[in-house]
Amino acid sequence: MKILMLTDRMDAGGAETHVAQLALGLQAQGHEVVLLSGGGRLAKMLEAEGIRQISVKLPTHNPFRLFRLWRLVQSLAKCEGFAILHAHTRLTALLLRGCARHGSRSIVTVHARFSYNPLLSRICYWGHRTVAVSEDLRAYVCDVYRVPAERVSVIPNAIDCTRFSPIEREGPRQGCGILFASRLDRDCSLGAELLCSIAPTLCALYQDLSIEIAGNGNAFETIRTLADKANTQIGRTAITLTGFVEDMPPLLRKKDIFIGVSRAALEACACGCAVILCGNEGYFGPLTAENIETAALTNFCARGLPVANSVRLETDLCNLLDSPTRCKQNADACGTWVQAHRDAEQMCCATLALYQHTIPTPYRKTLTVGGYFGCGNMGDDAILLGLLTFLSQTAPDLRILALTGSPRYDRKRFGVSCVSRRNPFAILHALLRSDALLFGGGSLLQDATSKRSLLYYLSLIRLARRLKRPILFCAAGIGPLIRESARVHVKSALNQCRYVSLRDQRSLHLLTSLGVDPAHLYLGADPALLLAPPVQERTEHLLREYGLSANAAYLGVVLRGGAMGTTARKLVIASVRMLCNRHGITPLFLILDRKHDVAVTKTAQRVLGGVILQTREIEDISAVFAVCRAVVSMRLHALILSAAVGCSGVGVLSDPRDAKIPGFAASVGMECISPEQLSVANLVEVIERTLTDPKHLTPILLDSVAEMRKKATKDLANIVEMIYNNSQ
Repeated sequence: MKILMLTDRMDAGGAETHVAQLALGLQAQGHEVVLLSGGGRLAKMLEAEGIRQISVKLPTHNPFRLFRLWRLVQSLAKCEGFAILHAHTRLTALLLRGCARHGSRSIVTVHARFSYNPLLSRICYWGHRTVAVSEDLRAYVCDVYRVPAERVSVIPNAIDCTRFSPIEREGPRQGCGILFASRLDRDCSLGAELLCSIAPTLCALYQDLSIEIAGNGNAFETIRTLADKANTQIGRTAITLTGFVEDMPPLLRKKDIFIGVSRAALEACACGCAVILCGNEGYFGPLTAENIETAALTNFCARGLPVANSVRLETDLCNLLDSPTRCKQNADACGTWVQAHRDAEQMCCATLALYQHTIPTPYRKTLTVGGYFGCGNMGDDAILLGLLTFLSQTAPDLRILALTGSPRYDRKRFGVSCVSRRNPFAILHALLRSDALLFGGGSLLQDATSKRSLLYYLSLIRLARRLKRPILFCAAGIGPLIRESARVHVKSALNQCRYVSLRDQRSLHLLTSLGVDPAHLYLGADPALLLAPPVQERTEHLLREYGLSANAAYLGVVLRGGAMGTTARKLVIASVRMLCNRHGITPLFLILDRKHDVAVTKTAQRVLGGVILQTREIEDISAVFAVCRAVVSMRLHALILSAAVGCSGVGVLSDPRDAKIPGFAASVGMECISPEQLSVANLVEVIERTLTDPKHLTPILLDSVAEMRKKATKDLANIVEMIYNNSQ
């Protein structure tokens, strides 16, 4: 694979070192890497390692210079055939616009919080995929720059753990050593300034203490002045400034305590130093085995925490200096964690996997996927995402055309071609280009909400039949069918379909009773079960974002709007209030349908307290359920997503004709309460039973979910084989 990396400068700095480490790692795996940058020490090092350099003047906001650089990048993409163009700054990302026409795919990595400008935010380019080095940066890009969350991946910063290691500490120790290392620019030198201010006090308490400040930048002379002043007060040269250090491991191995942030803090941990996170963006304090994962959520930069001050830094340093045993324990525990979770080889493999996923495969077949996608219901979007997850892994050369409610935005979210489900001409054009039409789950064929929904899907089936396109259903939920005419039309339509898989036994029995040919009917499972489980870091970030403790007890609550569920909602709210008061549980509210559920959820939150979590994507919902003791839900896909992470739930029906929640609950062993059984006493009893015996319920639940995943996998594999073979 041929890769072009773009960045501003390649001198000292965490982002620059990240680029260098990634370039070397990809080259070691046999890929050709070229670096376009403004040059610098690290660029020369990479050139000596055999990585070709393209040196340019640093990009600025000057539009003429940007245009000249853009033309250069376009020429490189066209003439040299780069498969991947990977930008590591916001300005260099602008140079990637238009490169897709030359067959290149664009990746943009976010290393820090960019300053926000309304004009710049509209012209920023985020590539085909965006990478954030921490969870808080991912959330920042999604919230501020409106980048779809599904398009942003988190690949943490990493270091070469074979080079940065505590082995062979060089030279005998003389006293205790403290090191601060960073670029000494005005936006990242606060730790050095504070260290100089408290040095006289520290040296009075610890006579053999030595302090070293490494780095260079536009604040170097300011720090030198502060250090000289402190040394004068101390009466000896306790603080030394070493400037830029080419080889950090030998220096780190001689020190006991490191003060700094980001990548330098990782390197210090790996070399056996106790670390205090102190930077311009916030103050975290000493890293320990208990808090290092929390620190990782901000890439060890302490973003969002209180501003660093000399009092807190002095207190934490004294605590470590007074207890060498604690200092050593912190260093060993954090070093072990870094070796296990932040090795550069892991980072390179994750980046390479993203590259390979981004590169398009020549298409052999085209499939149009229809459903209620992109209309604000996260349950239906979970179905589409589960379908795409499976198809991208098993049939990467299958082109997907999705019929969605917001095609322009969904194209960015899901990374596939999307057309408006409301535009008949766009639908006709999509079907003409397709080899088959697939309906991806959901309760599509029903007339309980309105006749229009049923008429819409029956019309799509009729159009596909006219165009002689095979019609397939994946994990469909059928009904309720109230009108006799609806039953007749559904029977006729499904008898003309090539493959109909159903997500529950009740739908299967309904169609069998209607007289649909049993040879076309199969029992599958909802594709949302095929979604990847949430990463632990995502859960921790959400808890931190909303100020929640990981040790508290939570109950997930998902309500459904609409007049039909008014009575059920009131009983759910009353039951949850009783349970929360009785057991000291905090309710966490999640909204799956922003069009119908927001108002009722806000009303419930005002009555019950708790927190409404504004989740950005389906993975966030699963991440929240992972810390809940149980889930009470009036929506099907909340139960599906909670079951997938081993959290048992209680389904509450608002419509007695609705069979989808009871069908799923029965298949995984969850509790479900019908409107006839619904009362505060019954609901409290059922939820308490779920809360008090999670250890017994979770293994049964996970086994049931594993079986359903096998069904969903087999179901989709049959559909893929049918599309490629074009045979029954």
